[in-house]
Formats: sequence, C-alpha cells, structure tokens
Amino acid sequence: MVSRVIVTEPIGSQVGEIMVGLLDEAVGRLTARKGNVHEAVHEARKNLKAFRSYLRLLRAIIGDDSYRSLNVQARDAARILSGARDTVALHDAIAHVAKYTRRSRTRIDVKSLHKAADAEVRASAGTAAVRIMAREVADLLSPCRAELGTLSLPDRPGPYVEGLGKTYATAQRVLADGLATRLPDDMHEARKRVIHWRYQLDLFTGLWPRLLKSEVRELQDLREDLGQHNDLVLLESRLGAGDNGFAGIADAEAVLDAITVLRARRADAARYRGALLFVDTRSERAERLARWWQAALENAARDPL
Repeated sequence: MVSRVIVTEPIGSQVGEIMVGLLDEAVGRLTARKGNVHEAVHEARKNLKAFRSYLRLLRAIIGDDSYRSLNVQARDAARILSGARDTVALHDAIAHVAKYTRRSRTRIDVKSLHKAADAEVRASAGTAAVRIMAREVADLLSPCRAELGTLSLPDRPGPYVEGLGKTYATAQRVLADGLATRLPDDMHEARKRVIHWRYQLDLFTGLWPRLLKSEVRELQDLREDLGQHNDLVLLESRLGAGDNGFAGIADAEAVLDAITVLRARRADAARYRGALLFVDTRSERAERLARWWQAALENAARDPL
C-alpha cells in the first residue's frame, strides 16, 4: 500500500487513495482467519490512528459535518479495539518495571504480575472474544469507507500546508501542557496530538526525504516515550484498584515505587525530545513547508525525469 504523497503530483486523489487503503488494510487484518489476532488488532489500531490523523488534516477542507461523521465512525471502531490493546500494554509495563528493579536490585515477583495481566486477558479479551470483536469492527468500517469515497479533495498544496501548521501548533501546545502537569490525562492527550503530527508529517516526507524522515523517527521515539508513560499509568491503576488478578499482589508497593520513577524518566525523555522537535512557531513551520513545496515543484518542472 502506498503510504506517502508524491508532492510533485496532484495531491487530493493520492490522499484519498491512501486513506481508503488504510481502512482496507485494517479490515483485512481484522477479518483474517489465520495469525495472531492480538497482533492483528494492534496493527489495525495503527491503521485507524493514521486514518484519523489524516482526517484531522482534512477537517477545514471537507467541513465539520463530514469530518465529524467520518471521525465518529473511526473513533468508535478504535475504542472497541482498545480493550484488547490494554492487555498488551500491561505486559509491556511489567517488562519495564522488571528491567528497572533488576538494575536497582529490588526484588519483586514478576511472574505474579504477568499472571495478573493474563487474568485480565481471560476476563476481558481472550482470543475468541477478540476475534468476534475484530469482525464487528470490520463491519463498522464499511460505511466509513463508502462515505470517504464521496469526498473531493483539492490538489494544490495550500490547504494541506495550513492544516499541517495547525496540527504542529496543537501538538506543541498540548505537549507543553502535559509535561507541565504530568497528569495522566494530560500526558495521554499529548500523546494523541503527537501521533497526529507524526502521521501527517510522514505523509509529506517527500518534500525533503532525508530531513523529514529523521524528524518522523524522532517523533516516533517521542510517541513511544509518551506511550510507555501511559502503559505505566495503566499498570498503576490496576494495582491500585486490585481488580481480577491484581488483587493481593505481595510486592505492590515496590512496583508502585518503580512506576513512579519510570514515569518521571519517560516524562523527562519526552521533555528533551519535545524541546528538539518543537522549536518553530505555527507560522514559521507552515512557511518552511510552503517553501519546500514550491522548491520541489520548481525542481520537477526543470527536470521532469
């Protein structure tokens, strides 16, 4: 599937085809009869994140009504899949805690934590249940795909540059807010906005491939810092609630102490990356993208091969 725009060719049809491709790929993964269904759900969720990021880019172009209609459909599908992802996130967070406690020579019963996470799987997201859920989500995406096909998108760069500038500025602001408070909800919102910017910038890396691909990689690292923070918060909440297998964990206090340290480290790493990645104002970033786009078009006109 083509995943990036050729910036010297008409833009609208390319963006539309890429978005349809994301939905088709998600449906294909969710309806596959073979393979690891949990991995399929994880990859389908990434498809939907990219789709919703591109949809946000198009909001001013397609209008609020079309945006809301498409976004609600994709959002509802993604929410249904999120429960299956939580179980994977718990195991990931436990792995980070285990690595930290080994280095700090703190003894915890890692096996009991993984068993507790497995109990979450049995309680809410066993393989059979996930397969049923995946097929239901695939059905939900069909109307979204059909509606997407009715849109007419512009080919000139201007509207896309404007949308990119807005997304950049929003990610910059929300990330700063999240890092200022370090509250779970604020950090979660920051991650969402960084994801939007990461996917949108990746769509147009053809403007300057060497530079922008490296920036996208750094944004991915920032996304992972924030994602690990979210995973740790999830584990923290499960331990605090004592639900299912997490009831009566003997080393809960030691694990919670480790989570506090690891959350701070991930937030510090995110602050550093954010300082590197978000140095422009909205207008500066948009002007830079517009200049690169004009240069690409002029170069293509001089050298059509």
